[in-house]
Amino acid sequence: MIGSDVLLRHLQKLGEEETPLIGSNKYTLSQVRLAERIVQDLRCDLEKASRKPKLSRRRAFIVILEDLYYDLPEYPSELTLENIHKRASQRFEYMNRNIKAFTTPTEIHPKNPCMYYEDNSHGKARYRAALEHLVSGSSIYFQEYKAEVSIRRIYEDVQLC
Repeated sequence: MIGSDVLLRHLQKLGEEETPLIGSNKYTLSQVRLAERIVQDLRCDLEKASRKPKLSRRRAFIVILEDLYYDLPEYPSELTLENIHKRASQRFEYMNRNIKAFTTPTEIHPKNPCMYYEDNSHGKARYRAALEHLVSGSSIYFQEYKAEVSIRRIYEDVQLC
């Protein structure tokens, strides 16, 4: 596959000719300039699409947990944060490096947050803030549509309890 830089250089050389010839077709200077702009725009779009979304570690872990386990009443016993970390690192760029606060998936994203945070209003407020961010941009972060629906329902429940 030809890289965009090589293609742009070739188009610029063609733009210097009076009647550019590609294959057996002649093109006008304006058509060559338009092709240059299209290639530049496509290159910018591809660069943006290849970037990983930035999330805090907790939010990234919540997305992974919800994508994988939205339909289960409890997390599997063999699930570790290391496994979640590996998956999250492939999909997201972390905005912070702190992982010390959480030791289990339930501490990050409890299956029943209202009961889990019943006596911890400060923890529930931080959890609600993490969910709010994810709900507002859910189509960017989630791969499973049902996980998006689930996280919205959880967020509504946490707001009410």
